[in-house]
Amino acid sequence: MCGEILHDNTDYISYKGHILSDKQFFPLLDLADELIEDDSSDREALSMRFRRNIDEYIRFRCVYQCYNCGRLLVEGENGEFFFFAPEGHDNKSLFDIQTGEKA
Repeated sequence: MCGEILHDNTDYISYKGHILSDKQFFPLLDLADELIEDDSSDREALSMRFRRNIDEYIRFRCVYQCYNCGRLLVEGENGEFFFFAPEGHDNKSLFDIQTGEKA
């Protein structure tokens, strides 16, 4: 809305996040539990199964924060975006969280 262009053409974008609804959160935990309890020793196959199931059953929505104005852009059902303006703060890096080395 401020005119800034936010690009999404790479991984590990500091102004991009993902939203998961509470209705989707618990099925995600159930899937993780199922894979943890699996007797298979093939970790690569379990990893790929987890990723496949996320894409099929769990719906994350993309969310971006404009690094110019701080607004949040939340992805809707049909590719549209909804804008939310910050109130009472000027933090423009809500998603730029350092968690250590990438595994």
